[in-house]
Amino acid sequence: MNAFRRWRIAVPLAILSALLLGATVLGAWAYWSEDSAAENALTAFLCLMFAACLGISISIGVDRRIDDVPWLRIGTVVIFIALACGVSWVRDTL
Repeated sequence: MNAFRRWRIAVPLAILSALLLGATVLGAWAYWSEDSAAENALTAFLCLMFAACLGISISIGVDRRIDDVPWLRIGTVVIFIALACGVSWVRDTL
């Protein structure tokens, strides 16, 4: 797989992950003092999940050893985002 194709896969995933990470960090910055300790812990966990998604997304474009479509990495990013939706739902119910 050439570099252009790897980056065509990586860029949308990285943009989505970066937007979600940025929104979470901005919300944490704005409401950190008003939220409870449990909400702050879940917010920090969400930041870690989205940072991992961003790292995995960038690794798709950077890794030259990829010969085929990296379905495992794509699936990992999608599952982390789906799990983050569940974590944010739990955070909202607190």
